[in-house]
Amino acid sequence: MSQLTIAVIGAGLIGKKHIAHILKSPDFRLVAIADVNRDAVAALYPGVPVFADSREMMDEAKPQAVIIASPNQLHAENATDCARRGIHCIIEKPVTDSVESAQALLAEIEKSGIKTLVGHHRRHHQQVQLFREALAAGLLGAIVGVSGIWATYKPASYYEAGPWRKLKGGGVLLINLIHEIDFLRFTLGEIVTVSGMSAHRQRGFEVPDAACASLEFANGALGTFFITDSGVSPWTMEQGLGEAPEFPYSGQSSYRFIGAKGAMEWPEMRLWTHAGEPNWNTPVLARELHPATINPYDAQLAHFADVIRGHAHSLQTAADGLKTLIATAAVSEAAVSGARIDVAQRIASAL
Repeated sequence: MSQLTIAVIGAGLIGKKHIAHILKSPDFRLVAIADVNRDAVAALYPGVPVFADSREMMDEAKPQAVIIASPNQLHAENATDCARRGIHCIIEKPVTDSVESAQALLAEIEKSGIKTLVGHHRRHHQQVQLFREALAAGLLGAIVGVSGIWATYKPASYYEAGPWRKLKGGGVLLINLIHEIDFLRFTLGEIVTVSGMSAHRQRGFEVPDAACASLEFANGALGTFFITDSGVSPWTMEQGLGEAPEFPYSGQSSYRFIGAKGAMEWPEMRLWTHAGEPNWNTPVLARELHPATINPYDAQLAHFADVIRGHAHSLQTAADGLKTLIATAAVSEAAVSGARIDVAQRIASAL
């Protein structure tokens, strides 16, 4: 089967990662890159046309697909440009930087009929798929609750390289927490209410550097999550999965899922159950599940090719990405207002 043509908008941290995977993909051929730092990017990828303007790139290179890896604040504009040209797109998370811009984008996508995939790459991990299978098989029983943490220290150079990360539309909530909210939606189901707190005292940016959230799920489960990019720990999903060399493997789980029949440490996938019926007077025994490890970015690209060719339904359309954005934005709002936010009602109103 012939390769599909693809271009990338934004050759920053995540854009370069996408480009590396495209260059070894059997499904796609890279035909162009758009980045405001045109000359510097062109020097990195000789032989690939590089444009300073993304619209000019799309009009001249005419790719069948685009990966949007620009700053969050540009996602809506870039994806709208794709829709109006009939170009399928992977939109890096978040789908856009606001609920309102996402709603406008969905209208453009519906008119155009393009295929979309939001870049929540964790949905493509083998460990995620195996965990979903374990839940469906009832290994944990009814889920009672979950406790999660994402804590690491980003160096100053991370923010110097992308000043937009310090501003509204960036920050640890829309850059990092949104991954965790999406993972929880994908595994446990819809989040119906949230409350939260946040702090700015470590870095002093206009966006928080730490936050905690309380979550209620449609299935009745409760959850808590703490996140910071300004504290040292081995507890992030990236370190637990060892998904990339820039996140050294820690061998630690950042999640504890508690069910009526058992519990699981994730992503190490250590399952804890009683030998017989659940009873606090008997030992809780552990066994390890050992999923195969695959690179989620390779799997995401292969899936996107299947979606474009009509062989699969998108694992996360822009509409589904909006649900994750709404839940994440609700945590941010609740952290400021102190209110408990009805996420289910907001999703119903938005879609």
